[in-house]
Amino acid sequence: MAIAFYRDFKPENLPIPRGQIMQLIQYILSDDTQIDKLTQLISENPALTAQLLGLVNSSFFGFRQPVKTISDAVVALGLESLRNLILCFAVKETLSKNEIPGFGIDMFWEDSIRRGVAAQQLGYLVNGPVEQGFTAGMLQDIGLLILFSMEPEKADRWLLLRSNLPAKRREMEKDLFCAFHDSVGALLVEKWNLPKSYTLAIGHHHSFFETKESKTLGQVQKDSVLAGMLHLSDLCNAVYTCHDKSAALVGLKQQSKILFGLTEDRVDALLSLLPGRVEETSRAFNVCVGSQLNFENLMEQASSKLVEDNISYQELTWQLQNSLRQRDEYAGRLEAEFDIAREIQQSLQPHIENIPGVAAVNMPALHLSGDFYDYFIKEDNTICFCIGDVSGKGTSAALLMAKAISLFRCLCKVMPDLGEIVRHINNELCETTVRGMFVTFVGGSLDTETSELRIINLGHPPPFLVNGKGITQIEALGPPLGVLPGVIHPGIRFSLKNSRLFLYTDGFTEGRFKKGSQQEIGSELGVKGLLRWLLQSRKMPLDDQISFIKERCKTQLAPQADDRTLMILGESSGL
Repeated sequence: MAIAFYRDFKPENLPIPRGQIMQLIQYILSDDTQIDKLTQLISENPALTAQLLGLVNSSFFGFRQPVKTISDAVVALGLESLRNLILCFAVKETLSKNEIPGFGIDMFWEDSIRRGVAAQQLGYLVNGPVEQGFTAGMLQDIGLLILFSMEPEKADRWLLLRSNLPAKRREMEKDLFCAFHDSVGALLVEKWNLPKSYTLAIGHHHSFFETKESKTLGQVQKDSVLAGMLHLSDLCNAVYTCHDKSAALVGLKQQSKILFGLTEDRVDALLSLLPGRVEETSRAFNVCVGSQLNFENLMEQASSKLVEDNISYQELTWQLQNSLRQRDEYAGRLEAEFDIAREIQQSLQPHIENIPGVAAVNMPALHLSGDFYDYFIKEDNTICFCIGDVSGKGTSAALLMAKAISLFRCLCKVMPDLGEIVRHINNELCETTVRGMFVTFVGGSLDTETSELRIINLGHPPPFLVNGKGITQIEALGPPLGVLPGVIHPGIRFSLKNSRLFLYTDGFTEGRFKKGSQQEIGSELGVKGLLRWLLQSRKMPLDDQISFIKERCKTQLAPQADDRTLMILGESSGL
């Protein structure tokens, strides 16, 4: 049976009965059990003898004449019934030896007995294995006791688990132990060499009957009747123990009808029988139980809406902790994905540190940038460059940015005319962009021999061409890319000799000054503010000018809300 265990789990560490008890279990499970030999083995254990006789003489069986000896018990009960009772006593004795501080062991065995009694009675109702029902019901949650014994420091969570519906409790077990009680329980009974019917039923009393599956399952198949009985006995116990008794009762009645066709009256009769049977059986098993909630009070609580107002503070805290943990795990995975995406995006930008006549910086507001720039030299020594800004932010903008910059670089290498290159990019984006996204764009080419500059601005903030004669703003010739297909723009020609060309995105001009300035509190840097910074630093080498602008942004502007990109072409030493 496949099972995912937590870090330190080793199946060989599971407890097994020792000495006489193990010998007795092996004998009663053999095919040639003899009554005389069985009586002798039981009699050698006075504690087991006393508990068996106490149970046989209880109202659980209802014999009129007292049963005084083990021989009489064998005759009265029959070998099959006695076999299952011995298994219950053996498991309880073996697993009760290790005390778990803070864990209510009597409460656990009370619930186990309630499940056993409920499964036995269900056996009568559905013509199932009655005696196996009691034993399997007693053992069905034994894996939970194993899990708490292996991590006793978590014993304070037991009451919280107990107060939830079975399906919810199983989810909480996974978070708490990274394992499920049904899988651990099945492994235990398999290790003890108990009948395979117990392994199947205990290991699948949840998974066979998940809500989605049970709607199409109909009445259970013969080989899973015992598992179905345990599934319902778990809900029977939940009706008496969990906070939301109404939900447990509704779930029990729905599943009883789906799996076995039981009417609501039969379910009510079964529930009303449980308190008395649990008290009597608990005494025989030497389990101390509190006063049992009678059926009338149970129905009164189930119909009350107060349950919704009494969700424990502990449960809310646990749910919050789990939500925060899941959020942190998701955030960690997302952070790693963004880091990879950022690395890929940065690889799309050119490495221009050692190229004379150009400098650039990209400062994303988030992990990924919707701004882009590119700069490369063709084989004929013509320089191609571009800068752009994609509408929106985050992943969608970054993907469109990657597409735009890739189209520009590829087309520049096969087409000589800048206007045709921009037309093809525009048509492609018009065909494929979604959600009204577009790209503001400035593209150009520079003849390195003549310093002739050819440039096209489509919907982008106007670049500055600065030289000794003054400042020229290169205004947009049309709408951004991805808006109107089929538009042709021939571009404008300038000379870059003894000049610098400043290309930027609106993340700079829309940046706001930090609060504290007496005159410009919260005001935008604007075009004039950016131009002032550029003119102040125009005599610096290109890399120093980039550093100067970055420092001004850091010291004078508030944290950015938009990507910022700046590209400078021209004289390296300054104007």
